[in-house]
Amino acid sequence: MTGVVDVAIVGAGAAGLGAARRANELGLSCYLLEAKTRIGGRAFTDTETFGVAWDRGAHWLHSADVNPLTEIADELGHPYLARPRPFDGRFHLGSHWGESADWRGYRDEFENATARAVEAGEAGRDIAALDLMDTSSRWARMVHHIFAAVSGMPPSEISTADLAAYRDTEANWPLERGYGALLAACYAGLPVELSTPVSAIDTSGTHILLETPRGTARARSLIITASTNVLASGAIRFTPELPPALQSAFAGVPTGSANKVAFHFRRDVFGLPDTSYVSFMDERDASRPACSFQIRPFGHDLAIAYLGGDLSANLERGGEDEMKDFARAALGDMFGSDIFRELSGVAATSWTTDPHTLGAYSCAAPGHAHERAVLAEPVSERFFLAGEAVSADWYSTVHGAHVTGIEAADKAAAYLDRAVAAALPR
Repeated sequence: MTGVVDVAIVGAGAAGLGAARRANELGLSCYLLEAKTRIGGRAFTDTETFGVAWDRGAHWLHSADVNPLTEIADELGHPYLARPRPFDGRFHLGSHWGESADWRGYRDEFENATARAVEAGEAGRDIAALDLMDTSSRWARMVHHIFAAVSGMPPSEISTADLAAYRDTEANWPLERGYGALLAACYAGLPVELSTPVSAIDTSGTHILLETPRGTARARSLIITASTNVLASGAIRFTPELPPALQSAFAGVPTGSANKVAFHFRRDVFGLPDTSYVSFMDERDASRPACSFQIRPFGHDLAIAYLGGDLSANLERGGEDEMKDFARAALGDMFGSDIFRELSGVAATSWTTDPHTLGAYSCAAPGHAHERAVLAEPVSERFFLAGEAVSADWYSTVHGAHVTGIEAADKAAAYLDRAVAAALPR
């Protein structure tokens, strides 16, 4: 990497890719630096493990009817399932399948808990979602699971004001070929320096200096798209240190935990329609956490468990085998242990221990929802953050990250225009 570019972009996830494309459109030279051997960040479609596509990370076009990436999926011919809202699912209670009234009862409890949390947040009460939940309800464990899966944190650590700010049209549509595959197709050919982690950044001089294993990159402006947990971890050393208010915001808007366990079978062992959704809550054992599964997505003989928040974090700390065992036990209780005679493979994700992510997606802690605005402010006139955590109302989503990347590139271009204008003779 020689010469000085207009903008250096750290991270080639949705935010970094959007920023780099926008920078190119604006005529800016840039380096796009990615620590991993691939692009996409937390949107990663795995086609190698089982020979069929499944998303290890992001999978849904959230708020799909207003999501700018839906139009890109249409343009590129990447199909998705436009589900009804809310969609129906099946519920297993440990010893038997529940009735439709059980499903509706749990959904009503979840929707009422969400409504109470949002109402509190809109009224300016930045408290824990747990404070407004009925923890004695029959469905409390299932409601806890859904809150944790959606936010990556248990309800005790979810800000009601943050929940209230999220813009959800309830059009949440899964992508058939995968979200990671969509980003890979959209940004094919975009220049990116893979396997190039940034270990130190010096913004004190005329040019910004970024230390990498491939040498020092030099730039006139900077966009960083790393997660709040990565930035808080000290994995990148900053000179001068980042402002205290920004460091506080990293802690106040941490990156939560969400993981999946995928089971691949040699044939259909479930007898359910393609792309079914099932929930599991064992009423025989009140200490057993609830979870949910996607069954036979788009006709593939897969069952994918969704784990979030405290359950996800605890299982990941216990190791991959513990995560797989938990999901396998639930799957066996629902469909019988005989299905595993047709099992051809199992895989689990580990986003919380992945050194390049240290989590799945962001969630403001109670009392800290206002700190998303701190993340969105320029660090300096030439230094900007982007990523899902920076988005005020589309946080935790790929399209939220994508939009903030484009906005950061526009800010960098505005700074560079000003810098050029200031250098012109008068």
